[in-house]
Amino acid sequence: MTCDVFAVIPARGGSKRIPKKNIREVAGKPLIAHTVEQANEATTIDRVIVSTDDEEIASVAREYGGEVPFIRPARLATDETPGPPVIQHALDWIEKQHELPTVIVKLQVTSPLRRVDDIDQAVRKLQNDETAKSVISVTEFEQPPFWAVAPDDDGYLHTYFDRDVLWTDDIPRSQDLPALHCPNGAIFAARRKAFIKHESFYTDATVPFEMPRDRSIDIDEPIDLEIVRTLAEK
Repeated sequence: MTCDVFAVIPARGGSKRIPKKNIREVAGKPLIAHTVEQANEATTIDRVIVSTDDEEIASVAREYGGEVPFIRPARLATDETPGPPVIQHALDWIEKQHELPTVIVKLQVTSPLRRVDDIDQAVRKLQNDETAKSVISVTEFEQPPFWAVAPDDDGYLHTYFDRDVLWTDDIPRSQDLPALHCPNGAIFAARRKAFIKHESFYTDATVPFEMPRDRSIDIDEPIDLEIVRTLAEK
């Protein structure tokens, strides 16, 4: 079968803030199992692999149906390693298998609350838009970014963007401010040629795929893991 849509699940070992994060239990199974199973169930994805430098993660991924065809080299598994080279490494591998996918997808283990339908809808949105080069899942900011404050050199707070937003007699209500979104880390997809050209899922023609906040939690800190566990069990 031709691999038109190729998905990669990056899962580096050595997490410091949450030790062994990728295999911590969430709703009765290892964290990585949720993303592996979602990717395997997605009808738009032709092939999905797990890219990891960790033998234990590889073993757990295989146990839940994940394909782990290689162990990622150490040079691509440091704290400083950016995401694109990891995806390019996986692309290089599948091209050696004589496959040239049209679309490349990245699914992060740390977003287990996404649904299979989210993946399929995001990929289809890219496929059905002839002018789009990539799609990224986003969610609405919980608090308006316009309310951001930061201390100056003297330790006094100032608004980070527009002083008139907060330092005024008439502070605007959140519903009166423009609705802004931020990437939630759950789904990244790009046309292969665009990804190679831009070396990123952020291209000059990136469209959003909006997800609700309750499916947009990205596990970064221990508190995120506890929140996800609570929501997943419900």
